[in-house]
Amino acid sequence: MPQDKILKLLELTKSTNDAEALNAIRKANDIREKAGLQWEDIFAKSITTYKPANFPPIFNRQPRQPQFLTVETMLREILRRDLSDLLRTKIEQLKYVYEWTQSLDGDEVSTLINTYNRNCV
Repeated sequence: MPQDKILKLLELTKSTNDAEALNAIRKANDIREKAGLQWEDIFAKSITTYKPANFPPIFNRQPRQPQFLTVETMLREILRRDLSDLLRTKIEQLKYVYEWTQSLDGDEVSTLINTYNRNCV
């Protein structure tokens, strides 16, 4: 079936060899045109007839695990930035409080998160 051949050729486009990837897409286009198909015909059919185990690897990939930011990470990243003297003093105070108590209150957490989002993201 031309769709199967085309999907296999499209897997070859991941090659780091540009000539090989280009040849694969050109060959896939030739097969598609000879079969009188449009790209949408190929992809619509592949999505409805393929079982998840047969999908190309990109469909089988597990979602990335979310990265959790710790207070230590946020403090470290913020203090690496070029900050105003007033803001740097406030963040250093938060760092001192956190190192001493291993906790921050709600306002301190909000200040830390807002500063991180404004300066590091």
